Amino acid sequence: MKTDSQILNVEEVAEILHLHAMTIYRLVKEGKLPGFKVGGRWRFHRSALEDWMVDRAQVARLEAENRRLGLE
Repeated sequence: MKTDSQILNVEEVAEILHLHAMTIYRLVKEGKLPGFKVGGRWRFHRSALEDWMVDRAQVARLEAENRRLGLE
């Protein structure tokens, strides 16, 4: 399901991140994924999700570099 909407639902986020919808629910409830509720349903700003993906990629690169250097 491809969408250009600025507001995404759980299923759309799951597709973008290649994760199961239940994983999206868990991540957002744990505060690890930026989302908000509208009428009891989770919604996500596309721009916030894109920023989150960039941040996660940077963290993963730093963690990999630290492991490579034996700094962990």
